[in-house]
Amino acid sequence: MLQPRATMKVLKISFTPFLLLLLVILANACKKGPSSCYDEQLYQQYKDKGCTADCPGVTGCDGKTYCNECEANRQGIRKK
Repeated sequence: MLQPRATMKVLKISFTPFLLLLLVILANACKKGPSSCYDEQLYQQYKDKGCTADCPGVTGCDGKTYCNECEANRQGIRKK
């Protein structure tokens, strides 16, 4: 029969890989933001374009609000 200290040591050893795996999964799940819908081709197309000053507000695919679609496109973000 295992003594209490030996049992705790076995539990610590067996749970360590599980906890590390859980942390890796959670860290990857939290990676959100502009990179998730960023479009390099769109950015290159609009980066030097001048946008009008009208500001009705549009929501980008990243969930952020941009002044207008042109401004979102200049950041490489498509309108939602």
